[in-house]
Amino acid sequence: MSGQILGKYFANYWVCKNCECIFIDKPFWLNEAYSESIVRTDTGIMVRNINTCNQLMIIFNTYFNPEIKVVDYGGGYGILARMLRDKGVNALWYDKFSQNLLARGFEYDGHSKADAMLAFEVMEHLEDPMETLNEIFEKTDCFIFSTDLLPRLNYKSTNEWWYFAPEAGQHIFFYSEKTLKTIANNFGLEYSKINKLHIFHKKGMFKNKRVIVKVKFFVGRVFIKLLDFFIFESRFKSRMWDDHRDMRSKMNNG
Repeated sequence: MSGQILGKYFANYWVCKNCECIFIDKPFWLNEAYSESIVRTDTGIMVRNINTCNQLMIIFNTYFNPEIKVVDYGGGYGILARMLRDKGVNALWYDKFSQNLLARGFEYDGHSKADAMLAFEVMEHLEDPMETLNEIFEKTDCFIFSTDLLPRLNYKSTNEWWYFAPEAGQHIFFYSEKTLKTIANNFGLEYSKINKLHIFHKKGMFKNKRVIVKVKFFVGRVFIKLLDFFIFESRFKSRMWDDHRDMRSKMNNG
């Protein structure tokens, strides 16, 4: 499969038959694609951070002590680090490419150990994921992250899955569940998935209380939907996806 990147460059998407990932080789346009850290089509950034923060707090309360130190790797403008700090977590910001706007004064030194590292909407941006993961696992044995998994491997067009997002040019590596299990095995770690959160961790770390965490995720999600419906959104419909489609159309049409 090939795709048109940033509306003007053509790239081939390759499939690894061993680990079942899809990737773009030599994405030479990245400097241009990162002229803005957060692309205009990412209209879900605030909702995503709110949901992620709530889910992380359930995990932290269940499996870690209150003195936990976490690092938001590729933390962007610092939204999640700031939100976690507001909840009482010693969360630090780290990003090689973005400006820290909201978690200033709480930057990670890049060297010290962390109880957990986080990366949300980062993995699909990596040209060489193993290089980055080597760096991460030198500092922690618990890595919690998000990325949408490939629904399948055979595509004829990038239009068949929205997550390819060629109009922005930043998504260049796509994972299947087999990819993540292969990576975990290569590092001698276990792979767990709790709802949409993926976790590489030392063996046995998340063995217990998994059902409790999933129930809390479910109850929290239902409670928030009920709260939104009955208290806040009775006459309004979210514009998030409409705005995403609008921005994507504008970018595709120049």
